[in-house]
Amino acid sequence: MRIMCVIAVVLLTACSTQPPQTATYLLRTEVGTTSGTPLADSGIALGNVRVATYIDQPGLVLAAGDGTITAARNHVWAEPLQVSLRRYLATQISSASGRDIAASATATTRSRIDVTVDQLHGDSSGAAVLVAYWEIAVEGATRAFRFSEQQSLAGDGYDALVRAEEALLQRLADAIAASLPADAAQSG
Repeated sequence: MRIMCVIAVVLLTACSTQPPQTATYLLRTEVGTTSGTPLADSGIALGNVRVATYIDQPGLVLAAGDGTITAARNHVWAEPLQVSLRRYLATQISSASGRDIAASATATTRSRIDVTVDQLHGDSSGAAVLVAYWEIAVEGATRAFRFSEQQSLAGDGYDALVRAEEALLQRLADAIAASLPADAAQSG
């Protein structure tokens, strides 16, 4: 009888244990336009926005010094990173360059920015890492660029990792904006 009571208590305890809460992070920018304000067609748009396969998943990624990676199960992006990166970069590049950069190419696009995010993760030293490449294509001429930086985390945990990754992505957008040729919108 005593064993039955112990088993019942263990089963009740197991059933009452709640799974860990999932924290969901949305990659968005504070910069925006007034509602209903039409965007000026600068003729510049994001083309391909690619992310490395290992970060193209819901969970935030941590890389260990030995080359192994771990994707968080309970700390995830609210939407596919490739989707949110496109919106984030278009908005931030627009803000930094003073020109409206379309999130997707259209028939009037004369200059295209293709972006590849090769690394975006936390590392074992307590920093966020971002390595990205971009190409700017203007009338058949293409120029290529590279961005590689780290940002120390301001605290512990995934919230600090997301804030550091956002800071790195902001610097990437600034670098892309600075690399746009002055005549990119006037070409054509």
